Amino acid sequence: MSKIKKTIKKYNNFEETYKEAYIALPKGFEGIKEPLFLSIKKFKEKFNTFKNKQKYPVVFYMHGSAGLSYGKKYKDAIVDENYIFFAPNSFKLKNRPTYKTPDKLKKYEEVHKVRVAEIFYNIKKLKEFDFIDFKNIFLMGSSEGALAAAKYSRNEFKGRIITAFACENGYYSNDFKIGAKKSDPFLNIIGTKDEFFSNNSKFEHNKVTGHCTNALLKYKNAKVVILPKTRHNVIENKYTIPEVLSFLKLHISN
Repeated sequence: MSKIKKTIKKYNNFEETYKEAYIALPKGFEGIKEPLFLSIKKFKEKFNTFKNKQKYPVVFYMHGSAGLSYGKKYKDAIVDENYIFFAPNSFKLKNRPTYKTPDKLKKYEEVHKVRVAEIFYNIKKLKEFDFIDFKNIFLMGSSEGALAAAKYSRNEFKGRIITAFACENGYYSNDFKIGAKKSDPFLNIIGTKDEFFSNNSKFEHNKVTGHCTNALLKYKNAKVVILPKTRHNVIENKYTIPEVLSFLKLHISN
């Protein structure tokens, strides 16, 4: 945790990743007639009091290096299932570290530190809302965000969904380790043609499997979905969203 706090101190405007975070609300939340998608800042302006005492499950989504582009389809499907969708906005961090693949390992690792710290910072901020069901918050990530979601080592989350990342060390990280407990529900979805993390990646010079199976051998509630002929953007495969929704339905608790 000390490393996380040092990272937050180094980049001293982490609050902006929360204020400008994305939140999507399901139909019926405080009487809205259609799902609503806005920033936390705009959300607070629109809803300054809450009449409804219903508690909502949440998917806490870590976007990839391209932003929320992949996440919007996940958001639409998840909100339709009466979940709240929440995603920190990493791009609002001043002097945010970046990389351009292929790049030096230390550049990747600095980004990973920031993304893990975003989870730590933002999950604490969400505690200001009493309409969130804190027993049913699922941590999800895509690509760069998936590494952070898989690596995060605290226990605020009911389960994890890791898409477009293979849970392995290599060109992208040399200190990766899954942070979830062995009993935590865990879903990995990745394509065999993933340009960055498959065993055919032109960027990878190490021997890798291209999926999370080996990393999850001791995780009794884990599932790995390997999609043939599917590239990095697994959201384009018709099986991806049904797998995500099935996982959420299976592991939500009353």
